[in-house]
Amino acid sequence: MEIEFDALMKLPLDQLNFQLSPSLSAKNPGAVLDAMVAQTAAAQDDPQIDVQMDVPYGPRPRQKLDVFHPKAGGGAPKPVIVFLHGGFWQEGDKSVSGFAASCFATQGWASISLGYTLTPEVSLSVLTREIHDGLQYIAQNSDALGIDAGKVFLVGHSAGGHLAASVICDLLGRGTHRLIQGAVLVSGVFELAPIARSYVSDLTPMTDAEIEDLSPLRHPVLADIPVHILIGADEPEAFQVQSAVIHDRWAAHLPELSFHSARGRDHFDVLEELQDPNSVTVRSIGQMIMSITEN
Repeated sequence: MEIEFDALMKLPLDQLNFQLSPSLSAKNPGAVLDAMVAQTAAAQDDPQIDVQMDVPYGPRPRQKLDVFHPKAGGGAPKPVIVFLHGGFWQEGDKSVSGFAASCFATQGWASISLGYTLTPEVSLSVLTREIHDGLQYIAQNSDALGIDAGKVFLVGHSAGGHLAASVICDLLGRGTHRLIQGAVLVSGVFELAPIARSYVSDLTPMTDAEIEDLSPLRHPVLADIPVHILIGADEPEAFQVQSAVIHDRWAAHLPELSFHSARGRDHFDVLEELQDPNSVTVRSIGQMIMSITEN
């Protein structure tokens, strides 16, 4: 474990739990999440978007994905943004994950909301495998989904940021990192030891082996792709250190690595950066897509 996490490991448990409960320090998380649900529903009804709902990629009920495909440009395969929701692996679902679909569609990009089974119904190891299964399904069925398999970009928020990083480091050894051409890690968690020490372990128990095997910071970066790290400037220190350390560690290995601390944003409304076509993050995604197109 990186020494930067020593202070978190030494915090009294009540203080650690507070820092890892971002809803306690955010401005209005309930309103943000309600808005995301409404925005996802609006994207499903958007006349400029073709939608495929609940496409199964595995046997479990939550192993489904929603596809938002812009009608502009006809049926040509589109670059796609695959979004992984947060919730510390134990909350949330894809009903909130299409909140930026309309923004992406105006850029000519498709988007996919990738659902997954929550803990404790499955272990964190099994949950992580589902993400890799989902990306492999997308690659293998790109024609039916209307997306360009050579332009798949992964965005993950909070626990979803951890799952996205698991792909970048190919933690399962399945070569899934070769299926993505860029990634955005939003307020992610990349060292699991402090998380396992906290209240999160009540519903997401982790073995010592899982902490070791599924902490991206303990493994080399295998994907040679552009990565953008986004964090809200108003988020708790427990999240700040996660993003800062992964940026510092990956900087030597990824020539196209960027970092943005969004002023005035907390752990929830930081996602509004994905709805603004002029934001640093959306522009970064556009640059990733443009670089693939130019090559």
